[in-house]
Amino acid sequence: MTIRIVTDSSADLPADLVQKHQITVLPCYVVVDDQTFKDGVDIQADEFYVRLQAKGRTPTTAQPTVADFQEVYRDLVGRGDQLISIHVSGKLSGTLNSAEQAKASLEDGAPVEIIDSQLASIPLGLAVLDAAIIAAEGGDYLDVAAKVRQGLTSHHGLFALDTLEYLQKGGRIGKARAFMGSVLNVKPILRLQDGEAHPVERPRSRERAMRRLVELTQDLAPVRRLAVIYSTDPERMAELKQKLTGLVPDDQIIEARFGSTLGTYIGPDALGVAVTQGAR
Repeated sequence: MTIRIVTDSSADLPADLVQKHQITVLPCYVVVDDQTFKDGVDIQADEFYVRLQAKGRTPTTAQPTVADFQEVYRDLVGRGDQLISIHVSGKLSGTLNSAEQAKASLEDGAPVEIIDSQLASIPLGLAVLDAAIIAAEGGDYLDVAAKVRQGLTSHHGLFALDTLEYLQKGGRIGKARAFMGSVLNVKPILRLQDGEAHPVERPRSRERAMRRLVELTQDLAPVRRLAVIYSTDPERMAELKQKLTGLVPDDQIIEARFGSTLGTYIGPDALGVAVTQGAR
């Protein structure tokens, strides 16, 4: 039996890695001006960010449906595959609920293991990548799932936002609410912790935010795997990547982009870093 890894589009994994590791990605949904799109399928990042910044209704997002999961699970299980389905934090999305309902509709004993990553965006992507690499080594899917769960605490995410406006509008501000009331002229840095975004600090400029993002990432050394991510400014991401090459060689740093699911809340001009801790 082959162990297949399933995730959702909020993982923001680059297409080449998805293809290389044969990862199945269920698209989340984004609603823009009363039109519903599948993230990364019906709408790409460039178009989404143009529409996000235009005057109009604030975009909203929705998790893949139970039917979406059922279709994927039944197809893969029907081929004789064992599945490990790893998804965005249950504190941020109802995606896990859809997955659990879909699993419950399968025959008893169907080889599907569902994991709450407690992560989002490219930190989730790194956890999914690790799972695919572990799965490729063989073994029982339950043993692989156990290893993936044990490794979840080694994945970290830091995000430098240009504004908290989109998190607030989208109702996903969570612990970052502590920064509200002083949002003018600050570039807040958030950390993924215990399944949600926690405030770290609030630099007064993009330059200071970049410097602190680098310093906070360096504090996570030793680093086994590293990714950088952006919403609308690839040049700033390239600068961030260059500043982090002391941790991981340049050609081994993964470059990613916030898709429309996370982009709805992260907003334009955002940067992020994901780290998998451990010796290389």
